[in-house]
Amino acid sequence: MKEKKEITLDKILKALGDPIRLSVVKQLLKEKNHEITCGEFDYCVQKATFSHHIKILKEAQILCERVEGVRKYLSINKELEKAYPHLLKTIAKD
Repeated sequence: MKEKKEITLDKILKALGDPIRLSVVKQLLKEKNHEITCGEFDYCVQKATFSHHIKILKEAQILCERVEGVRKYLSINKELEKAYPHLLKTIAKD
């Protein structure tokens, strides 16, 4: 069983300091279930660069990944929503 890591505000803010990563979170917040397949994101960088940004967001525990067949779904971490609900509301308003 995986050990739960603490979601720290400094890691969250550092990860969200990049406009591409902030855009990923905004795109997820606009979706009904806050979930999108990897191929549905709108981004303006190469695929490898985008994957690196996703990795940083997952390491900061902002995103969760779910695999269904050959598709990968990314979503906002539910624990983040509980720990920092006002942060996500503020991001969604922007």
